Amino acid sequence: MEQPGRIEMQAMPLAVERARPSAWWALAVLFLFYTFSFLDRYILTMLAPSIKDDLNLSDTEMGLILGAAFSICYAIFGLPLGWAADRFSRRWVIFLGVGVFGIATASTGLANSFIAVFVVRAFVGIGEAALSPAAYSLLAEKFPRHLLTTASSIFNTGAKLGTAGAYALSGVALAYAAGHLPMLAPWRFTFFVVGIPVAVMAALVFTFGEESHRAKRKQRNTISIVPYFRTNSDLLLPMVVGFILMGMVGGTLLAWTPSYITRHFGWTPIQFAPMLSVISLVAAASLIFKGGIVDWLFARGIKDAHIRFYTWLVLGIAPIAASMFFIENPIVFMIMYGMVQVVAVPFFVFVSATVQVVAPQEVKGQVIAVFLFCTTGIGSGTGPFIAGALTDYVFQDEAKLGYSLASMIFITIPAAYFCLRKTLRPLRERVIAIEEARVMYGAGQ
Repeated sequence: MEQPGRIEMQAMPLAVERARPSAWWALAVLFLFYTFSFLDRYILTMLAPSIKDDLNLSDTEMGLILGAAFSICYAIFGLPLGWAADRFSRRWVIFLGVGVFGIATASTGLANSFIAVFVVRAFVGIGEAALSPAAYSLLAEKFPRHLLTTASSIFNTGAKLGTAGAYALSGVALAYAAGHLPMLAPWRFTFFVVGIPVAVMAALVFTFGEESHRAKRKQRNTISIVPYFRTNSDLLLPMVVGFILMGMVGGTLLAWTPSYITRHFGWTPIQFAPMLSVISLVAAASLIFKGGIVDWLFARGIKDAHIRFYTWLVLGIAPIAASMFFIENPIVFMIMYGMVQVVAVPFFVFVSATVQVVAPQEVKGQVIAVFLFCTTGIGSGTGPFIAGALTDYVFQDEAKLGYSLASMIFITIPAAYFCLRKTLRPLRERVIAIEEARVMYGAGQ
């Protein structure tokens, strides 16, 4: 008997083999938005020491700004915005979201207190929450299944390019403001520079079309997100927990590594920002390479390739991640940190590709939103706060920030690996069932 929301019960027409030029243009525009969303998001990590000193904040307060202020709102609003992406115009959802996070980023430069910074960063999170669910839903319709991981990988390179841009632009903007704008704090000027252009470019979303699957959806049985998760919990529960843990790792490293480098090695952002930019650029290129590998493995019969390949990466990088905060040579540390960032931290491409392959079209945006809620709100949102609290209340020494970061890695990465390995069997079963349903549907045409 059919169970509502069961993945293997969906039947879809066979995908076309080639993507249209309009699909690639849509990918380019979405890629641009995603790049700037991460530039706006992570410019704060480079400016954190200056903001902390200027506003007299503690590590715990800074941890809340770096993590919870953005991530919790990003996650909470991602759920209704994912629902909106499944039911209304995704282009309008994206337009409004991009406009909000651009204006909010620029407004950060006006903040004069912990509360003010917290509030405007919350609005950055709300605006950015609109982008990913709608974007992934659009990509899933515009690209055939055998190109989904590649398309998702290209889209996800925007995260690393945006992070690289945050590192590079912060150094340039800080130096320029310090030399030419003595009456304005350099960190405030930087937020103005990165936020204002984003609100203007939001209109680019209307330069490509939107597939009219919603008219067809009226003829389908509606799949509810709650029964869908319940009936597929053997796959989704360990997947959610595993990626929450990796979200904690990634969010904590991105939030606190610039401060760690400044405290432990005495380097200024102008000194280490170029190195972090290079790391992010290499990580961006690696996403396309890794996406190609997953598509290659999947095409050759490894039906759980989207998660299996990532578990290989996590297992390989774990010893380096666990030991890098005990390294005293800054160059060696940067190399090890770069390896972790390139190999294991960019993980959402594996989440999105898996969802795009197995989830029914009716709930793709909502499923993506749930994973964003968990990985960003719980993972990236709590990780930086926990690290700051460990430094303030357990180790009680700002110089021991590295101990806090290492402690989290020792626990989270092994646990994440165990959870993700638990997803492999149910993932294989779902993919095989979907392929059989697709063949039956095609044979009946």
